[in-house]
Amino acid sequence: MKVLIVGAGFAGVAAAFAARRAGASVTMVAGAPGASALYCGAVDGVDAELPHELLQALGLRLAKGAQVATREGVVRGSSGADSALLNLALLAGKRVAVVDVPRDDWDGPLLARSFASSSWARSTETRFELVPLPLLEKGHQRRVSAYDFAAGFERPERPAWLAELLKAHAGPDAWLFGPWLGLKRSLAAELSQAAGVPVGEVTSPPGGPAGARFELRRDSLLASLGVERVTGRVTDVEVASGEVALRLGGQAAMRGGALVLATGGFVGGGIALSGALSGAEPAGFELSIRGLPPVRLQGEPAQPVSSLFGVDLAARGRALLEHVGLPTSRDGRVSGTSLVFAAGDVVGPVPPSVGQALQSGLRAGAAAAGTA
Repeated sequence: MKVLIVGAGFAGVAAAFAARRAGASVTMVAGAPGASALYCGAVDGVDAELPHELLQALGLRLAKGAQVATREGVVRGSSGADSALLNLALLAGKRVAVVDVPRDDWDGPLLARSFASSSWARSTETRFELVPLPLLEKGHQRRVSAYDFAAGFERPERPAWLAELLKAHAGPDAWLFGPWLGLKRSLAAELSQAAGVPVGEVTSPPGGPAGARFELRRDSLLASLGVERVTGRVTDVEVASGEVALRLGGQAAMRGGALVLATGGFVGGGIALSGALSGAEPAGFELSIRGLPPVRLQGEPAQPVSSLFGVDLAARGRALLEHVGLPTSRDGRVSGTSLVFAAGDVVGPVPPSVGQALQSGLRAGAAAAGTA
C-alpha cells in the first residue's frame, strides 16, 4: 500500500525513510521550501538513537556534549550538527584559528574575542586566535551571500589552493571558518585531511549553505529510496472508505492508504493565524490544509483572541507559537483519526527542533506504513 507524505523537511524525509524500510511505497508532496531549508546546521532535541544510514545520508553527526560556534559569536551546546561544522568540544584546551576575511557579514576580530570570552572557552582554557587569510579573489566577494561564497570554493582549482594555504600556517590545532565550506563537496573533511588538523564552520544564516546542503542530500536520499516526488500545494484532505485522498488545487485527488502530515509549523506554512475579522470562525490558529482536526494550544482549543484583529503576539509572547499543533498519540497518529499521522513542527505542544522532527518523522512513517 501507499503512504502519502506532505512536506519534504527533516520530518518528511525521516517519515519516508521509515515507511520505505517498512516496505510501503511512498509519494511525497511538497511545494515551497520550509524551515528545514533555513536551518543553521546545529542539531538539537535528540533524545533517542537514530538510524546511522539516515544520519549519514543527510550529512549529520551526533555527539553528546557537542559545542558549536555561531556566526553571532556564541559558543553553545548541541546534540550534533551538519558534518561541516566544527565540534569545539573535541578541541578543549587547544588553539583554534578564527579565519579573518574582510567580508561585510563577518567580523573576525569581534568573533574571536567573543568566542574566547565565552564561559565554555574560559572553563576549558581554549584559545581563539585570529588568522588573516586572502580568500577574496575580487572585491564583490565581500558582499555576496554566504551561499554564493561557499559555491565559489567548489571550483576545481580552489580546494587544493585552500589546502596549501592552511598547510602554510603551522601552529593552530584547528581552523574555524565562516559558513563557506562548499555545498556539494565535503570541503571540511577534505581540508581536515589535507591540513592534518580539524577544519570546520560556524553555523549558517537562514537560507545559507547548511540548508542548501540538506536539500541536496535530501534529494539524493529520496531518489535512492525510490520515493515518488510531486510538486504542489495540498489544499484538502479527505479520509473515507479506508483510504486518504489529497487534493492539490484543481487537480484530481491523490489517494493512499495512510497520510503523514509533515508540513511544518508557521515557518513552513503548515499552521497559520486566523484573524477575528476574517470570517465567522473564532480568531486563533488553523491548519493550512482543510479537512483535518483543528490544531490545539497546549491541549486547549487554539483560539487565544487577544486583540480585535486576532492573536497579539506582542501581548501573548512569541513562545506561544511553539505550543500550537496537532494533538497526536505516541506513534504520531492524529487524535480523532485512523489513517492520518503528523510529524515535525506541526505537532504540538512540543518545541520544534531538528531532533524532534527526525524522531517524530521516523515514528509516524513506520506507523503509517503499518496502517497502510
